Amino acid sequence: MNLTVGVAVVYLLSIFIIGIVSSKYFTNSKEGFYLGDRGFGPLATAISAGATDTSGWIFIGAVGFSYAYGVSTMWMCVGYTVGYFFNYIFLAPPLRRYTNRTGVMSIPHFFEVRYKKYGHMLRAISSVVIAVFFIIYTGAQLTSAGKAFEALIQWDYSIAVVIAAFFGTFYAFFGGYKAVVWTDVLQGCIMMIVLWIFPIYLILHLGGWTSFWSQVHAIDPILVSATGGIKGYAGFAFAFGLFAGGIGEPGQPQILQRFITAKDDKTIISSSVIAVFWVLTVQGGSSLIGLICRIMSPALSDPEYAFPVLVRQIMHPVIAGIVLAAIFAAILSTVDSLIMVVSQTVHIDILEGCMHKRLSDRSVMWVGRVVILIVGIGGLIIALSNVRMVFWFVLYSWAVMGASFAPPLVLGLYWKRITAAGCLAGMVVGAVVTVVWYNIPILKNAIYELVPAMIASILVTIIVSLMAEAPMDGDKQVRLAQEI
Repeated sequence: MNLTVGVAVVYLLSIFIIGIVSSKYFTNSKEGFYLGDRGFGPLATAISAGATDTSGWIFIGAVGFSYAYGVSTMWMCVGYTVGYFFNYIFLAPPLRRYTNRTGVMSIPHFFEVRYKKYGHMLRAISSVVIAVFFIIYTGAQLTSAGKAFEALIQWDYSIAVVIAAFFGTFYAFFGGYKAVVWTDVLQGCIMMIVLWIFPIYLILHLGGWTSFWSQVHAIDPILVSATGGIKGYAGFAFAFGLFAGGIGEPGQPQILQRFITAKDDKTIISSSVIAVFWVLTVQGGSSLIGLICRIMSPALSDPEYAFPVLVRQIMHPVIAGIVLAAIFAAILSTVDSLIMVVSQTVHIDILEGCMHKRLSDRSVMWVGRVVILIVGIGGLIIALSNVRMVFWFVLYSWAVMGASFAPPLVLGLYWKRITAAGCLAGMVVGAVVTVVWYNIPILKNAIYELVPAMIASILVTIIVSLMAEAPMDGDKQVRLAQEI
């Protein structure tokens, strides 16, 4: 067990050092601290976006869901692959061009510049949504850390959460956005190696591919059902709800920020190949690991402990340490990005954009760092409140962002007829439908709240836009995004 902890400590210290060193490699400005001077290449863009997207959910929540529901979890792999294709082919290139040409630094800033009539209000609303739900999202990631430590090395849950909050906060504190991206690349590579090698090794350990599926079927035939054993419309809704998680990809500010900071369009094209390989590896690997855990540890009371428990039981302590490092990589690569986005939102979008508080370049970094600390503490408080359902916490926050931001963002890059009123209506309806749907049991059990919320947001955005006078600068705004 000491070896396991030792390996994990070496990993944590290495990312802390990267964070400190990276502080010397960005300009002393807002663009430097929050965007890393917009110069990242294909590997950094794709792996950082993927690692940020994946989070501790992949080792804790997704494995636990596969443990409980079987191969139906693979619908998420299909859905997120479609979402990645859409992001890199249709969204990333025009978003990078538009933000580069207009000096836009964030998604709330985009809404203000693109939709001038209600720009100030749109920036304020989107900033509040990001700040509130990203702190909740951060709490879910820290919960993953607590579960991993608790199951793998029997540390107290609260101590593990505090450790994760400390490291995720402080290397972002020192190194800003560049530290977040550089550490995400390291962390993403560790995650991909574990999720590529472990399923292969463990399936061979169980007697090979055919034997593996025979054992899964013998435990419960429902585990090999595409709908988790649910019949009729309810089964379709269950499977489609899993698939539909991918449609939330275009609305996630922590991922979209990677497109804003990519070097050029060629970077985006190269990144797309890496990104699709990434999502297939991590989503497919986590689903297989969940089934493997069901065979080898069939009677767990909490499925979200499945992978850490399995590693503790069968792996050498050094390998267990590598797995613990991978789980921490998944968690911290998302925590740092969430904290960074909220810091940027509070500073640039709320203090400067909405309250018009202009700061010197020296003050920029210190204000940003103070906000980073506050966000980290907020996430820590949520994680320590002992609400431990990682999977549903993440999906809820994901749905709010996807339904609120994706329709007005995508339409704003392609459709000259969209209006500020349409954007505002779509954003509000997307968030409201998500929250209401989630909190009414009969609706929540019918289908994942992102689906009706996204449909409502798209329809309302289009209808309200068509009811108002066409914006005079619509052609110009679209050209800024589309002209190469």
